[in-house]
Amino acid sequence: MQFEIIDIDKKGRGVSREGISFRFAYPEDIIEGYIISKRNKLGRFEKVIKDSPLRKNAPCKYAGQCGGCPWQQLKYENQLKIKEEKIKGLFGFCEPIIPAPQEFFYRNRMDFAFGPDFSIGLKDDKNKTLDIEKCWLLSEDSNEIVARLREFIKSSDLRSYPEGIMRHVVIREGKNIKNTILSILTSDKGEFPLEELWEELKDVVQGITWSHNLSPADRSYGEIQKSIGQDYLLESLNKIKFKIPVQSFFQTNTKQAERLIQIITEFANLKGDEKVFDLYSGTGSIGLSLAKKAKEIIGIEENEAATKLSLENAELNGMENFSAIAGRVEDVIKSLDLKSDKIILDPPRPGIHKKVLQKIVEAKPKEIVYISCNPNTQREDINLFLEGGYHIKKIQPIDMFPHTPHIENVVLLKHLASM
Repeated sequence: MQFEIIDIDKKGRGVSREGISFRFAYPEDIIEGYIISKRNKLGRFEKVIKDSPLRKNAPCKYAGQCGGCPWQQLKYENQLKIKEEKIKGLFGFCEPIIPAPQEFFYRNRMDFAFGPDFSIGLKDDKNKTLDIEKCWLLSEDSNEIVARLREFIKSSDLRSYPEGIMRHVVIREGKNIKNTILSILTSDKGEFPLEELWEELKDVVQGITWSHNLSPADRSYGEIQKSIGQDYLLESLNKIKFKIPVQSFFQTNTKQAERLIQIITEFANLKGDEKVFDLYSGTGSIGLSLAKKAKEIIGIEENEAATKLSLENAELNGMENFSAIAGRVEDVIKSLDLKSDKIILDPPRPGIHKKVLQKIVEAKPKEIVYISCNPNTQREDINLFLEGGYHIKKIQPIDMFPHTPHIENVVLLKHLASM
């Protein structure tokens, strides 16, 4: 069947006149495809009959198949326009979106799956592992590491799960501090030859960790069995150093993360005498970046390991005015006085717990800086802040992930009583 694509849905898929969503299709395309779910209004793209003027030739030969860059065949200026229009549609206004300084090779982390026939790569639309010889997201060096790893598992006859034990490999590399680490994830049905792989790759990586993933879920996280060399990544943001354990979260676009923190710093506009709460503080990348400009920064983070790490990173950078509390934000704040000059919010994709929202509104901080990778839930949360006496002062979207529909958005809220 032929379909004319007229719009983009919330997940970045092209939407036909009939309301069917197709991955890898863009507005003004005429495509050939078929419906795979009438109930969910989902289709599968097969080929382009007539190219949209928004289309371009992508450098990656897997474009249009690989799930890593579903927008790689969409001109970058149009990607930015779509993202900016999304924020305007949700909030009514925003500053012009900040483009990424690099369209390719911008990530500091990639999670690849092991597949049949010793393949290593990302999944296609049918959940099949594409054997990717060159990925345009991480770096040229990482492609060489993957090629050598592929040869190693082939020569060692290490087959993919469930036939064999191999599940995922995570490559993490410092962009500002040169170092690279690997995390190999397997089932627990056999021994992984970690020492042999280290001998093969120790000239190009600083550490390798082997973990068991016992979950049926397709995830690249597990119980660590053994490490050789570094079991952490070293990176810096705006000259602040961070030690990131192999399985800990960290912003994956280093250069844009630096720009994001600069925006947060501008929005916070600290004078040096403020008390600031950093809720959902993670490994402390935002709180530590603001510490030199505030009197006191208090982070709250559910992940205990990340909380401990944020304190280690504070010590690493000689910051004595940063502290952090481990626990779910909604639980910790029950016995905590949230009265402060400013609050920084960087919650996970589902948004802020309603108890946390209510507690913040009751505490009435003068200003709130809300960072989100999910503008839809951010908009819902901000509606409650508006009901609680806040006003949107500024909105700044930033493109952290070129060639994907993801948007990072920063909103500055000011309490009407302090205006």
